Amino acid sequence: MKRLMVVALAWAGLAGAQMPIAVDVGHFLDKPGALSAHGITEFEYNHDLAAVIATRLQNEGLPVHLIGHRGDMADLKARSAEAAEAGARVLLSVHHDSVKEHHLQPWTWNGRALRHADGFAGFSLFVSRRNPLVAQSLACASAIGAELRRAGLPIATHHDLSSDGIRRPWADEANGVYYYDNLIVLRTAAMPALLLEAGVIVNRQEERELATPARRALTAEAVAKGLAACGMTNQSEAEGSELR
Repeated sequence: MKRLMVVALAWAGLAGAQMPIAVDVGHFLDKPGALSAHGITEFEYNHDLAAVIATRLQNEGLPVHLIGHRGDMADLKARSAEAAEAGARVLLSVHHDSVKEHHLQPWTWNGRALRHADGFAGFSLFVSRRNPLVAQSLACASAIGAELRRAGLPIATHHDLSSDGIRRPWADEANGVYYYDNLIVLRTAAMPALLLEAGVIVNRQEERELATPARRALTAEAVAKGLAACGMTNQSEAEGSELR
């Protein structure tokens, strides 16, 4: 924690510098996360949405640093370390959601045995109280959640109980933000950090929507507006576009 606080102070001192936004592609090829209702890995969804978010931010003239997009980053702590090395002003980890095993129902799609859970939908965001800049993290998560709500998307409410029976407390229930203190990427980050679950890919209808350019663009727009609202995309600091 002492090391994190030192780096956090260094982060604060760089606030006027050309600091990129770190966009982390959740999971990796060998462990690609949840499997969607139609048999597509979460990593593929994360990768595609992260690319749209990165492009949207670059269109504002903001520098972006992509993390994990090659699919070979198995070490979660290496993700936050790379963000720190890049001098990132904020770290956004992009994910798509599933549900607990007992909620999944079998079905067959194109001759393939798969599972779905159509009763669950919506976005959610997570921050860690072990992050040294949790107030800034929460401000950004709440701002993005507010934009997603304004765009008409529902909040996922099934995270209030963890897989081990522990309640996952709300950080901002109105805007779909939970506390998840032990998420490694968030708690080891030296900068404000948040995780976005863009939607539930085991819901057959929502998965189809999540795969469309329109839904990805909507989510990217909400991210861009939310980061601006929480002070992370000061236009005067962004001189040109950079994707590292």
